[in-house]
This record gives sequence, C-alpha cells and structure tokens, in this order.
Amino acid sequence: MTHSPTVHHVSANRGRVRGAYILMTPENLVENALPHLEGVIAKPLATPRAVPACFGEYLLEFEAGGRSTRPLGTGFENFLYVLDGRAHVEADGTVHTLEPGGYAFFPEGVEFGVETPGASRVLWVKRRYEPVPGVAAPETVVGHTDEVTHHPDETIGGTWAPLLPDDERYDMAMNVMRFDVGSRFAMVEVHHQEHGLYMLEGEGVYYLGDDHVEVSAGDFVYMAPYCPQSFYATGSTRPSYLLYKDVNRDGF
Repeated sequence: MTHSPTVHHVSANRGRVRGAYILMTPENLVENALPHLEGVIAKPLATPRAVPACFGEYLLEFEAGGRSTRPLGTGFENFLYVLDGRAHVEADGTVHTLEPGGYAFFPEGVEFGVETPGASRVLWVKRRYEPVPGVAAPETVVGHTDEVTHHPDETIGGTWAPLLPDDERYDMAMNVMRFDVGSRFAMVEVHHQEHGLYMLEGEGVYYLGDDHVEVSAGDFVYMAPYCPQSFYATGSTRPSYLLYKDVNRDGF
C-alpha cells in the first residue's frame, strides 16, 4: 500500500468526539491487548462502547511472528483487510495468504486464526449477523482490492469497489472508495446506516454533522446513523478509504 506524503494540518490535535461522529487520528490511538493475540498491539477504532455503534473495528499491529493463539471470531461475522505486510489466515482448514489490499470475510460460525511472518498491519471488522427468515446465510469471501470492479460514480467524483457481494445475504458492505483530486460529493448524504471509515491514502475535508474536519491517511471516522456527511478531496494525491456500512436490513 502506497503511503501518502507528510501532511501538515492547521490543527495540532484533530481528534474529536461528537454526538454524530468520532474522528480518531494516529496520534490519538492508544495501545491495547486483546485476548488470544500474541505479539500484536490492538488499537480499537470503534466498538459498541461508542454509542450507538453496532460493530467493532480494530487496527492490529503485528510484530514478526505475531499470531493468534486460539481461533478468533466466535459469535461474529468477521472481515480482515491487510494494510501492509503479509498475513496467513486459516479458516475451515484452508490457509489464505493476504498481501496489502487483500481481504477475507468469514460468516458467523466460521472461526479463524492469523499469523504474520513479518511486521504487518491488519484491520479487523466484526459484527453480529442479523438473520432474516427466508434469506440464506452469507458465504466466505477472499479477494484483493485490485481484483474487483471499481465503478465510476459521478455523485462522489471517483470510484467505489464492493469487496463483498451485493445481495441480501450480506448485512454488511465493505467498499474501497477512490476520489479524483479536487472532486467532491454532489450531495450531503443523510441515511439510517452507520459507517466506519479508514483513510488509506491522501487527504480531504469531511463535512460531518455541523463540522468540517481535515482527514488524511491513517485517520478513522465513525459516523452514526443520520449523520449529515460529504467529502471534498484535497492535496496532491488521490484519496481513498475503506468504508464499512450496514446494509440490506430495515434497522429494527
């Protein structure tokens, strides 16, 4: 994954907690340990402790040889995305090797293990599955961002790439959004879904609630349901971010 050049923001500390959103920068993140992860620093980005968040997202920093010591993900559906380094992820007796931009989704009931041969950073998203009578359960998905279709979208001024199938079995979407420098959303969105947004590259200005906030590579934004939101791509590098969204459910 290409790293963006150093960005000098107007604000010395950009971290914010508001009713409609939370902005966390790399300088705000606190090191934690999670059970059954050895040689791994966990930095929580979102959990249900951040009301009203209904999902969890963590930045996992593996040292060389970092690994899980027992199966993970029990009781949740889980999504892993490699930012840099390499991760060997085992599930259902199969080992998947994920490079930067590689990802894996495991439905509820499928546990996984992970190990990294070198220093690596991995995003982990987890949530409880919302079953619907008459709708089949989702299936395991493994892929790479470069292998999926990036759809042009004039509304956002860039492209979006769905990493998970767009069908009613899946109650979560993980998309990579890429923007042309100088582009902006053609509307201010207000919707009942929540978001978890991790900036992969570049920088921009996000309109969140009643605020305009600067964002750049390494930042995380939680957006609550019905948070007014819009994005303007700034800087000299095309911005992109990984976006979580709950989908295909009515909110009850």
